[in-house]
Amino acid sequence: MNVLIIRLLGLGDVANILIPAARMIKARDPSNTIDVLTFGAGVELADLCPEISDVLAVGKEQWPDDPLKAITSFSSLAFFLAQREYDHIYCLDTWFMPCFLATYLREIGLNVQGNFVSKSTVEVTQNIITGSADPSYFQGTNYLESTFENMGCWKGEWWDTFTEFENYARFFLLHCCSLQGEYDMTLDVEADTTLSELALGKKIVAVSHVGSGKNKEYTNHVELMKSLEKSGFHVWSRFDGSQHILKTLQMLRSTDLVVTVATSTQWLAQAVGTPSLVIPGCLPPNVLGAELCVENTAKCQYCVKEPCAENKDYECMRVDPALLVDSCLEYLEQMTD
Repeated sequence: MNVLIIRLLGLGDVANILIPAARMIKARDPSNTIDVLTFGAGVELADLCPEISDVLAVGKEQWPDDPLKAITSFSSLAFFLAQREYDHIYCLDTWFMPCFLATYLREIGLNVQGNFVSKSTVEVTQNIITGSADPSYFQGTNYLESTFENMGCWKGEWWDTFTEFENYARFFLLHCCSLQGEYDMTLDVEADTTLSELALGKKIVAVSHVGSGKNKEYTNHVELMKSLEKSGFHVWSRFDGSQHILKTLQMLRSTDLVVTVATSTQWLAQAVGTPSLVIPGCLPPNVLGAELCVENTAKCQYCVKEPCAENKDYECMRVDPALLVDSCLEYLEQMTD
């Protein structure tokens, strides 16, 4: 069968959800041809997964901010996908436009499973054209409906209930989407020998200090990097999109530990077997499933509020660099014992 998986979220999401999903669905029947539809830099990452046959990209110009233009663009995308004659399509996305796309594909007769919008595409389009759309419908996930029986669990504070899952990605795929099989997000890439040579025998630590939003920004990163260097580590930080994903993965493969905010860097590191020390901010550690997480730094920590009206400066991100350095030293000493 020709199978398409839709998941248009960020780079970390490709690593921890799209790639494992492709492998699980492929394992059901090795004769399946697995294509994926993804977005941005995720295309380059998905290309590294051998179980994926073809990576289809949604460009930024195809996803405009204007709602009517976006609907027109995704409607055209639906007809393009229909021409590829997929036997089965999975929409594992939760954002509105990918779910709108899945709904459109189902309406024109394709076999689609997963997440949709609860209204017809005609009704949604007419409401937007006439200006009669209810804003509350598009807030949060009020629009979401699913053929996955457990998808409703995704909307609650699942980490306090489903403690058997190591992180968000496993919970989403194995429970919410009811996929079965081995969860495998590993990518086989070679280590970057140049980085190892530059380190001159020192332990290598990478620092990734910026994610999406102020709640994922570590402002003391310069002091942290200087302190790590004074402690005898070789330190690097190049997570600004200025180099190819493969190069970043190779450098991470040569790295002993990554200090990172809760962003895609953690998942990229995990994909190549490199541990992370995560500054979680407002996200509970068991959502992230990192090897190490900084302990509570604020009373309101782990509130999962993005953005946070009560603490706009995100006190939970103000971690003392000395604490991070000590954690790196302790962890890497344990690894060498």
